[in-house]
Amino acid sequence: MPIESIYPEELPAFSAKLKEAEYTLVDVRQPGEYREGHIPGSRLLPLPEIEGHLDELATTPNLVFYCRSGARSQVAANLAQANLPAGTRILNLIGGFTAWEGRPLADMPRLEVFAPGRESFDTTSQALLRAMELEKAAQLFYQAAESKATSPKMAATLATLGKVERTHARVIFHRLQRADAEYAHQNFETCFDGLSGDILEGGESLEAVVARLGSLGPDGTDGDFCLSVTELALMIETAAYDLYKNLAGVHAGTELEPVFLELAEDELKHQRLLVRLLPECAA
Repeated sequence: MPIESIYPEELPAFSAKLKEAEYTLVDVRQPGEYREGHIPGSRLLPLPEIEGHLDELATTPNLVFYCRSGARSQVAANLAQANLPAGTRILNLIGGFTAWEGRPLADMPRLEVFAPGRESFDTTSQALLRAMELEKAAQLFYQAAESKATSPKMAATLATLGKVERTHARVIFHRLQRADAEYAHQNFETCFDGLSGDILEGGESLEAVVARLGSLGPDGTDGDFCLSVTELALMIETAAYDLYKNLAGVHAGTELEPVFLELAEDELKHQRLLVRLLPECAA
């Protein structure tokens, strides 16, 4: 299959048509470049190292490679075409990261969130429990924001968002029950209420984010506070998506890959929900 070109403005529509398991966005720049800013959800595989990792991409039907300008990613695409199954669709991002106009994500994904104390989470149940804990922290974040809301309408919206996080945790708990017989007859409320919830999705501590929240209000208009909180929440959800997508790559070919890909899908839904709130902030 010939290598295709894709322009940055076509990337959102391309990814929106696919499930997370059906495509991988591969950044072939150097780690320092990636750390300065990368497309959310992209996996770092520097060009000098990529041939040693192509087997990890072999089951993904759609691969988009990018670099700073499109030159290094073209080489990566050529290597992938020569080594991956003939049916793999390989695309090169024209203009690379320089031409992409979305909001970049700085720093590396905080993979250590799922490797506390340097002990990796290597089972589905461990990963799902950790994901529930991150959801609890997100609920606590919205509760903290609700307490600083400048109007009853804004407080109600934030309360609803907090309930969404708890509902998502319940969905994850049902996955846990299906995956591990030990939890089949356990109660969600008991399990969820026993979690600490001190680390947010994306890896930042709840304490640090709540401190940042304090600088957003209650000064200013309700619209200003609403936009600030929504943008902060979007940053958290984007970092969570980036984390789960990269964890799926790290655990390619294991039982954890589909777990993290499903969690990445969930975070995209949360982002879409938050985006729909933005017009309300400006109203």
